[in-house]
Amino acid sequence: MALLFTARLSGLILVEKSIGVLVLSLGFALGCVAYSNKKNKRDKWEVYLLLPVFFFCIVELILDYILVMNWRRSTIVGPYLLLYYFSLWMLIGYSFRFEKKWGFITLATYMLNMSLSLYQYMILGQ
Repeated sequence: MALLFTARLSGLILVEKSIGVLVLSLGFALGCVAYSNKKNKRDKWEVYLLLPVFFFCIVELILDYILVMNWRRSTIVGPYLLLYYFSLWMLIGYSFRFEKKWGFITLATYMLNMSLSLYQYMILGQ
């Protein structure tokens, strides 16, 4: 996501869209991992912590790639951002469940993502 924000700030629309497709594919892969965890009767948190990322990717796919509208200036941006940050926190929790090192790496990339997101908002207003 940090690369996506950087591409957006640089005005590299094709790079931004390409990274967006990559992020969506990773989100759908995490949905498959959640399904596999459920199917293999792993701990319920190994399923639940991944589902918000999967649902976020479905919403992102619909809003940015199917409807293709300027929804970021509408009232749905609030619930969208809530789902976005909630899903990122669940991903951080998921990574901490397996190894603290990966949890801290995920947390550090989250902080980078937040910084770039705020910077983007200050520069682009969206």
